[in-house]
Amino acid sequence: MTVRTKRTNSTASPPRRLSVPASQPARRRGRPADARKHADILAVAMDVFLEGGYHAASMDAIAARAKVSKITVYAHFSSKQALFSAICAELAGRLTGTFQRMTLAGLAPEKALRQMARAYLDLALAPRSLALHRLVVAEAARQPQLGRLIHRHGPVAIAATLAVYLKAQPSLRIANPELAAQQFLGMVLAQNQLGLLLAGKPAAKSKAALNAAIDHAVALFLNGCRKN
Repeated sequence: MTVRTKRTNSTASPPRRLSVPASQPARRRGRPADARKHADILAVAMDVFLEGGYHAASMDAIAARAKVSKITVYAHFSSKQALFSAICAELAGRLTGTFQRMTLAGLAPEKALRQMARAYLDLALAPRSLALHRLVVAEAARQPQLGRLIHRHGPVAIAATLAVYLKAQPSLRIANPELAAQQFLGMVLAQNQLGLLLAGKPAAKSKAALNAAIDHAVALFLNGCRKN
């Protein structure tokens, strides 16, 4: 007797391949080192951009200074523009954090205004802040979202913090606290910053000169806002 075996025509399916999205590198041991490398590349890139400007900066120079391959830089940042955007976002976050941690409640107006003005000048007149200001202004026409980001997290957020304080002061008569805050900070910063921005190699102003400018701005502001 012959036993016939039944042949099947089905073809075995090939094993499914697991895909990992390009923007999300596969998880592996050592991921914290990747996070540190990301931060290191960002810090190095910040120096490169601030030293030479947007157009002079290159991914090759950033990779060389960070001591990584250019492929590694692109693995963390898809383009030069994306890297510059990340730098602006990082610096904007620092701006916001500095003033969010400031406590003005309970301080007399003279003391609160001096504290806010001093912190604002220390931040805005720092060499890296001046370099960033020049860089963002130069790029704002081509990348307007970066200018808006810095403006929103810098001057706008700082003025909003001061406006909340001014609104809560019973000894002051201020119809528009938001506008008053903007004008006070402008009075403190304008000439002090402009002179440094327009100088090729700005010399830092003395602490005494800045304190004198702050005292004058505080007195002028309060003389116009105090209730009779």
